[in-house]
Amino acid sequence: MISFSCVKDTDFDQTDSLVLTPIVEVNLVEIQEPADTFLDDFGVEVLNISDLIVFDVFSSDFVDENLLKAELVYEVTNTLNKAFEFKMEFYDLSKTLQHTISFNIENSPTNKPLVSEHTEVFDTSSLEALKQSSTLDITITLMSSPTGSVLTTASKGMIALKSKGVFYLQLSE
Repeated sequence: MISFSCVKDTDFDQTDSLVLTPIVEVNLVEIQEPADTFLDDFGVEVLNISDLIVFDVFSSDFVDENLLKAELVYEVTNTLNKAFEFKMEFYDLSKTLQHTISFNIENSPTNKPLVSEHTEVFDTSSLEALKQSSTLDITITLMSSPTGSVLTTASKGMIALKSKGVFYLQLSE
């Protein structure tokens, strides 16, 4: 038995580079603040509350080299008869402001859940600002109520924020 085969030269240098473009969704920050969070020790409304969050998600070389675009999606549920302003300030390691996000939330006069959504897109220069960020300062500010209501220790309801990041990556060989 004789077998013949013919093999042409194969040039593996002609193959295209492998490029993957995954989209990754990650839960970021969750906040739930009842009405009494906005009261001082004497039961009087305070203008705002804030929290500083330290994160180093963007400090790695991997993220710096492969992140093409990011979207931060905020969902706020308000069951308080007060309107609010949410403000997110992104700072770098030297405490220099890199980016600010601000949006308003309407009051819920009947204490029924009022859901609002805000999406912030980061690309080009805003993406570079996000990559430089190492801390996030979140401030929730009470706005004057169109109904004139004032929060008390008997006030019902809360303000809740859920956020996620949608990250568009490009991985190449």
